[in-house]
Amino acid sequence: MSGRGAPRLGLILLLLALAAATVAPGAARAQEGDAPPLGESGIRADARLLPRIVLFGDTVRAVVDVTVDSERFDPETVRVGVRFSPWEVIGAPERVRRDAGRLATVRTTYAIRCMKSPCVPAGSLAPLQLPPARVTVSPIGEAEGKRERLSVAWPLLAVNSRFASVRFEDPRTAVTPWRADVASLPAVSYRVPPQALAFVLLGVSLLLGGAGGALAFVAWPRRAPAPPPEPEPEPLPSLTPLEQALALLEESARVDGASEQRRALELVAEELDEWGDADLAQTARVLAWSEGVPGVEQTNALAARVRAELEQELLARAEPEPNGDGRAG
Repeated sequence: MSGRGAPRLGLILLLLALAAATVAPGAARAQEGDAPPLGESGIRADARLLPRIVLFGDTVRAVVDVTVDSERFDPETVRVGVRFSPWEVIGAPERVRRDAGRLATVRTTYAIRCMKSPCVPAGSLAPLQLPPARVTVSPIGEAEGKRERLSVAWPLLAVNSRFASVRFEDPRTAVTPWRADVASLPAVSYRVPPQALAFVLLGVSLLLGGAGGALAFVAWPRRAPAPPPEPEPEPLPSLTPLEQALALLEESARVDGASEQRRALELVAEELDEWGDADLAQTARVLAWSEGVPGVEQTNALAARVRAELEQELLARAEPEPNGDGRAG
């Protein structure tokens, strides 16, 4: 500790000792059951901090004792207003009433703690003076709303730092500067038991996994069934070379022009020569090499005449030949 901090700490400790010596007789009388003197007002209020020398983060009990003359004041109307900021009240305050003859003492106890940065001591020790507590009580038989008011000062609270300055330059003398006292901290509590929460989360994860698997199964693309085989096309009727030449002649007469028409007529003439009809072959060849372009009427007439000859030839071949007795064989 530096030379400047030692006198300050000694002065604070001396003030705390004098205050303790002043409060001790009254506390001893209260423990023995002797009520403290009330004076003419009929009301007495005391405020205490237990303990008064703490480390940062420790829990402190703030106690307010209000003693009233129960023949003049209603003890049930005792109200205590406190402000501990930046310290916080932990849990609900405890209120206890004790009666001794005509005197009634109402004790209100607050558990307070501060673990925020404003409560960290700037040095090794920081004194803290809390705002005074406000006490109100209603007299018996007075008009409604009339209350007696008192202001009660808290004793000085000394908050020690858990970090002590040391010299880190020399590793032989350097020790860990952190000190902790968790005896005053409350036990760990949970809103939901960890094991129950683990089972719930496990169940939820299984449900979500199952739902995801079901959605993936439904959304997975299915293979479309193979289409039925297309029916095989019916075979085209086979045409004789003469019939093919006639088809070409009829087609060329419609779309292909004069050159293709003459070529088709020459092909028809050649097939008619092989078929054995010299007259029709000569007619087709004359049209093919005529000076003017053969007309559509002439080529269609020739094609119709050749087809008529083909039909007669086919019918003749289909009729059965007669036997010697005149009947068809």
